[in-house]
Amino acid sequence: MFLAVLLALHPSPTSGWARAPREVTVTANDYAFMPLPAIEAGPTIFGFVNQGTVSHEVAIARLKAATTLAEFVKSTPGPTRAALIERSVGILIAGPGKSPDGKLLVDLIRGATYVVLCNLRDNPGAPQHMTLGMYTSFTPK
Repeated sequence: MFLAVLLALHPSPTSGWARAPREVTVTANDYAFMPLPAIEAGPTIFGFVNQGTVSHEVAIARLKAATTLAEFVKSTPGPTRAALIERSVGILIAGPGKSPDGKLLVDLIRGATYVVLCNLRDNPGAPQHMTLGMYTSFTPK
């Protein structure tokens, strides 16, 4: 009885969605992400696996309309790059050979461009992993 009351007070996160969330796992090697599958719009759960030998993150952001991945990558880090982002979606971080304890639940917008990147550095003087090619993008269908 208590469980039924608890569930009634806290409805399922999928209760307002037309479909249950799909799952996508983002896999990183050192300084690259493995190709992503085709991703549909709607509720999506992102997981992360770091197969590299250093710590990596998967940061996901939705770019502003008409902003391309090339523009984003060529932009100067800081306020200039941040101005190209419509919304930050979330970040998952994992040590070498690990996965984070959590996942990201996102309601993806059809036709929007999302960028996936790693901003970490191997040490304070090293370049950001993104500048070494650790980025990709996707546009939900």
